[in-house]
Amino acid sequence: MKLKTHQPNTILLIQKHFIVLLFLAGMLFQSHTGFSQTKVIDDLKQVIQKAQSPKEKIQAILDLCDQGYSLHSDTLMAYAERARTIAQEQNDLRDEVWAMYYEAFALTNKGLIDSSLDVANQCLQILSGKSEDQVLQANVLNQKGRCYMRKNQYKEAIDMGYQVIDKAEKARNILLQIKGKTLIGWAYLEIGQTNEALSWHLKALRTTSDTMLLEKYGILFANLALNYRGLGKTDSSLYYISKAINYSRKNENLFALSNSLAIQAQLYTTSGKSQLAEAPLKEVVAIRKLIGDPFYIVSDMAQLGLYYADNKQPDKGIAICNEGIAIARQYKLDTKLFFLFNTLAENYKAQGDTGKYAEVLEQIISLKDSIYKTNSAEALAEMQAKYEVQKKENTIIQQKYDLTKKNYFIYGTAGLLAATLLFGYFYFQNRKKNQRIKLQTMEMEQKKKTIQAVMQAEEDERKRIAGDLHDSVAQKMVVAKLNLEVLGNHLNGLDESRKKIYNNITALLEESTTEVRNLSHSMMPQAFSHSGFTNAVKDLLNKIEAPELKINFSAEGNFTNIKENTTLMIYRIIQECVQNVLKHAGATRLDVAMINENNEIDVTIEDNGVGFNTNDAGLAKNNGIKNIRSRIEYLNGTLDINSNPGKGTMIAFYIPL
Repeated sequence: MKLKTHQPNTILLIQKHFIVLLFLAGMLFQSHTGFSQTKVIDDLKQVIQKAQSPKEKIQAILDLCDQGYSLHSDTLMAYAERARTIAQEQNDLRDEVWAMYYEAFALTNKGLIDSSLDVANQCLQILSGKSEDQVLQANVLNQKGRCYMRKNQYKEAIDMGYQVIDKAEKARNILLQIKGKTLIGWAYLEIGQTNEALSWHLKALRTTSDTMLLEKYGILFANLALNYRGLGKTDSSLYYISKAINYSRKNENLFALSNSLAIQAQLYTTSGKSQLAEAPLKEVVAIRKLIGDPFYIVSDMAQLGLYYADNKQPDKGIAICNEGIAIARQYKLDTKLFFLFNTLAENYKAQGDTGKYAEVLEQIISLKDSIYKTNSAEALAEMQAKYEVQKKENTIIQQKYDLTKKNYFIYGTAGLLAATLLFGYFYFQNRKKNQRIKLQTMEMEQKKKTIQAVMQAEEDERKRIAGDLHDSVAQKMVVAKLNLEVLGNHLNGLDESRKKIYNNITALLEESTTEVRNLSHSMMPQAFSHSGFTNAVKDLLNKIEAPELKINFSAEGNFTNIKENTTLMIYRIIQECVQNVLKHAGATRLDVAMINENNEIDVTIEDNGVGFNTNDAGLAKNNGIKNIRSRIEYLNGTLDINSNPGKGTMIAFYIPL
């Protein structure tokens, strides 16, 4: 399929001549200010001149067109049309579509949005069904998104963004994924949904960790700065705009640089640093003239003129406003004239020239009247046309209604009866289902309460028995041992056999005292009351007497503000798991890790022991596993067991706080 070469109409030719004049003015400005074209562009122009074959020539031209964000729109259009001509001569359809894509890019920069959309749609029509050109399709879709943004059609722009991401993911092109997400964020930003916009721009930022790739798209950081400005976070906004400016300079992206500088000037003004705003505003105007986008040129001139008015430099403000008014009239940017004339009036007011101030106010009124009359006439004509069309449609609708209303009544009655029967059936079915679910929920809730009551009673009984053992039995045994030792001081005349009996009694009392104390601590660890949950677990592990077992313990986060009942349950689970390792695993390494973050406790217990088959039917009947599951369910947590014979075991559970 071959397309005809793009033929601009008379209006486009006139606009092209205007932009050429502006481009020449920019070149003259460049010679006076020392602001030059980028080095990358200069190098690529030399590559084009040196290219020998048509293939080398067109590739070099397309590489130059890829710098379209730093080229004057007329220059970009000229090179794109040149590439398209060569591609047609070589019968290279793919390169021809690339050239058309850059034509659409140039048309957007010239403000010819509908023409740009036409060319973009032609590109997509050619590429339809060509899955190997996902990157090219994604670029064209992104270009359409730019057009929709200029036309304030944000829903369509968001749709383009999603399509760009889809194509880019299939092609594994990270930069285009970033562009698609940035486009969606930009659209949400324009419709005032700042939080949603920030979410998408952060998604774009996190698409890759490749800093050099992110730096190539400085406009993303400029959008992040706008997000944070909209949320009132000036420091974050200044941080990201500084990055945007640095990356745009580094990669010689003049469009991103000019936008970023304009945002920086606004931030300086709103944050009480207006004395810093002049430098970036001047540079913005210089760059805008160089790349030749009159829409942005006059906007920035008005902004700079307002700065001069506010900072008592009206002579400069008057000069820049008059220059902007001339450009706006030349390109028929009527909506920008209001801003420029108001800014000019503010400068005359600051200068104290009341005559000029009044004269400009009259011009503003006249301009408003002119635009109002034009818009009113257009609005009346549009309303009249809509009325005539609607009137005819209403007549047709009334005629159809008169012919079919009897049938509607019959069909409506039958439909209502059927709907009533159907509704009644589904109502009773749904009611039965809800009652069944409600009964099941009540049973589950009752079962849960029963389990909670049993566990709580169990823990209370443990506390009672542990207290009795520690405060009564252990203390009495200690006293008995002390009395026995006192008695021993008076038994010097005993023979060896009686001394042995005496020593055995003393040793048994010592051993029994230790066992009672350990049993008491096992049932209710004293570390809970003395030094908290973490130290209680650590104390449990430290008391394990197994020289062949190396134990590692780690705890991250704050465990001090958790309810005692919760920590005690978790302690019991860890205690049960550790006992299972000691009894059955035959392990030489045991790792216990606890993490408290995001309002959740994560515990992992891992060993390198013999392991077991998690699909074993007998596992569900194991009392240890049943106790662990019951406690975790009591705490509304989840349990994962990962084990294989000969490969150790890992138990992980998660408890929400």
